[in-house]
Amino acid sequence: MTEAVINMRAIVTRFGDRLIHDGIDLAVRHGEVLALVGGSGSGKTTLLREMIGLQRPAAGAVEVFGRDILRIRGAELAALRRRWGVLFQHGALFSALPVADNIAFPLRELKCLRGAEIDRLVLRKLMQVGLQAEDGARLPAELSGGMIKRAALARALALEPELLLLDEPTAGLDPMASEQFVALIRRLRAELGLTVVMVTHDLDTIRDLCDRIAVLADRRIVALGSLAEVTAIGHPFVRDYFLGTRGARRVVD
Repeated sequence: MTEAVINMRAIVTRFGDRLIHDGIDLAVRHGEVLALVGGSGSGKTTLLREMIGLQRPAAGAVEVFGRDILRIRGAELAALRRRWGVLFQHGALFSALPVADNIAFPLRELKCLRGAEIDRLVLRKLMQVGLQAEDGARLPAELSGGMIKRAALARALALEPELLLLDEPTAGLDPMASEQFVALIRRLRAELGLTVVMVTHDLDTIRDLCDRIAVLADRRIVALGSLAEVTAIGHPFVRDYFLGTRGARRVVD
C-alpha cells in the first residue's frame, strides 16, 4: 500500500450553523496528483486549508507526514511547514515587492542563509519555473497572469518542499497559458518527486495532470478515483459535472 502523505479522518467543518463537511475521510498518496472537485460552496479550498493547518476543522484528525498537525506546536510545527508549499488562488504575491523579494521572503524568514545564498536560490527558482533573471526585478503588477502564477509557484517551491498545494492554479489563464502551466507542474512533479493536491474546476487540467479525483458533494466525498473510475459513478453531481454537454467533450474519448 502506498504511504499516505496526508491522512484526514472524520473531518467535520462548520461555519456558524452551516455544516460544510460531515465526516470526510481522505488519504493523499505519496507522489500522486490529487484533484479536489466540487460545486460552489462545497468546501474545496476549506479542505485544502485544513490539510495544512491554516484552518481547524470542528472535529476530526489531520496527519501530514505522519504528524498530527492539530496537536503539534512551536519548532516541531515550523519544521513540518517547511515540507510543503502553497500556491494560493490569484498568486497572492506581495504587490509592493519585486518578484525576487517575493520568492526570497520564506528564505529570509528562516534566517539561516546569507544574502548571496538567497540570491542564488531565487535565481534557481526563477529558472525552474520558466522565468528569466530580469523578471525578478519586476513588480507583480507588471506581470501577465501566467507569469504571476509562475512567480507564485517559485515562491511555493522556495523551501524545496515535498508537498505542493495549488488552489485553482489555472484559473484566469488563457488556454495556451493554462496548457503551459500544466506542463510545468507535470515536469516539476517528475523532477522533484512532488506530491500535489489541487483545487480545480478545469476539466482539461484534471484530464491531463491528475492521477485521482476526490469529488465533494452532499457534504462528503461522493467519488474518489481515476477519471475513468469517477465518471463511472452514478451520483447526480458527478454525472452533471463530468458528463454534461460541455464536460463530456473533455473527459470522454
